[in-house]
Amino acid sequence: MKQVLNYNVHDLLKFQIIINKKFNLINYLNIEHRFFEVNDIDKPDIILNIGKFIPSNEDCYIVNDKYYIKKNYFYCKDSEDRTRWEIEIFGFESGDMIINFDIQILGVRSLLPILSAHNLFLSSVIDYKLSNKGYFLLHSAGLGKNNKAFLLAGMGGAFKTTLAMDFIRKAGFSFFGDERVIFHDGQIWSYPIGLVSFDYRCKYLPTEKKRNFLDKINLVKYNFINYNNLDKLNVNIPEISELSALFFIVKQSTIKSITINEYDLEKAVDKLIINNKIEMNHVYMPNLMGSSSNPYFDYTHAYSFIFPDGLVATRWDSMKKKLMHILKIVPIYAIEIPINYDDFIYNDLYNNITSFLK
Repeated sequence: MKQVLNYNVHDLLKFQIIINKKFNLINYLNIEHRFFEVNDIDKPDIILNIGKFIPSNEDCYIVNDKYYIKKNYFYCKDSEDRTRWEIEIFGFESGDMIINFDIQILGVRSLLPILSAHNLFLSSVIDYKLSNKGYFLLHSAGLGKNNKAFLLAGMGGAFKTTLAMDFIRKAGFSFFGDERVIFHDGQIWSYPIGLVSFDYRCKYLPTEKKRNFLDKINLVKYNFINYNNLDKLNVNIPEISELSALFFIVKQSTIKSITINEYDLEKAVDKLIINNKIEMNHVYMPNLMGSSSNPYFDYTHAYSFIFPDGLVATRWDSMKKKLMHILKIVPIYAIEIPINYDDFIYNDLYNNITSFLK
């Protein structure tokens, strides 16, 4: 018995999750990628098979006594804390990708019918496959109005999600994503992972931070209740918009009000790439994952050691060259904000950012 889930990301990339189950008692929910779920797809770029498999790891190079590598192929057994997995990837570097993935999640997390740790590597390979097509999943929040959009880029904790919440509920902006946004040739595409969770925060929380354990419970309940009711959410999701400006946000411990300055193109591109590398090590909803980090970055390093001239090893250099070219026409600014967020900070940012969109 198996469950098949299909996804279409704006016709830019298609992927399929196949869950092989001993018993057909429950259907799993993919909270992270729910927005892109469709009934059918043809020719998926990525197929993720979840369940037992027999690896094809013969005639491989072996790195660190656990990574089995050959051209366009990767295999290993790995673990973190109480979560253990075995993974095999065909098409690791190019072509359509097939991932065989068997995972054991111990404890109460294993009882939840949510694809959490099952998605451990999926976002990273989606990122890689899109970049090979010239589309870049930038770690940023995207907001827009009247076909003019802007990105808020920054490290975790820079208030990107809180600002996105306030621009939407206080000023009626549309939402492209608060974790990742797709960027290509001066335009952005929406990539609202965890959309139901974001809608809950907009409705019930003053900031992105959950206040207590009850908020966590209510967030999970809200996801179950609204999983099949995306049309009832309050957040407006456009497909595509012109990118009018890029803002880097960083908190500063001594200032009392925001500062905004123009920012150098090459420094901006370097920051975007560093931010994406750091984000690759993170996982979505780590409490449900049973894992606090994503080892896919380590897997690409091991593969690049064997194939230093391959697409995996050179992807970041290629990304920099392409972003340097397509960001030339986009105004870029650096914003420093105080460490404590309040309505005054939001209003100041709103007035400044909207002035750049006119």
